[in-house]
Amino acid sequence: YDVTVTTNDQLLVADFDHHCIYTFTLDGNYVSKFATRGPGRGQLSKPISLTTDLCGFVLVAEVGNNRVSIFNKDGKFVHCFGSRGSDDGKFNGPCGIALSPTGNIYVSDTINTRVQIFSTY
Repeated sequence: YDVTVTTNDQLLVADFDHHCIYTFTLDGNYVSKFATRGPGRGQLSKPISLTTDLCGFVLVAEVGNNRVSIFNKDGKFVHCFGSRGSDDGKFNGPCGIALSPTGNIYVSDTINTRVQIFSTY
């Protein structure tokens, strides 16, 4: 449901229904896809929003797993954080993600009616 352009001029598309990320050229030609459906590390469940940082890392907000998953520029899993809940660092319907120029991560936590801010990942 979301798209972003990478630092190496590729278009990334979060596919909510197929639980993966597609990579295209800026002309719209298919390049690759990464991730499969599931709760495991490197798997996605209902990815709804994504962004990239200046180093090429891809940050994905997942509604189904209530977490943020991070992949490198080649689509290899690096790290994830968050789980279902209402405490700090937990999510209940993370539906948007953005990075500030200083590197802070902003995650809209819909059902908990808040935006959480993380300084590192």
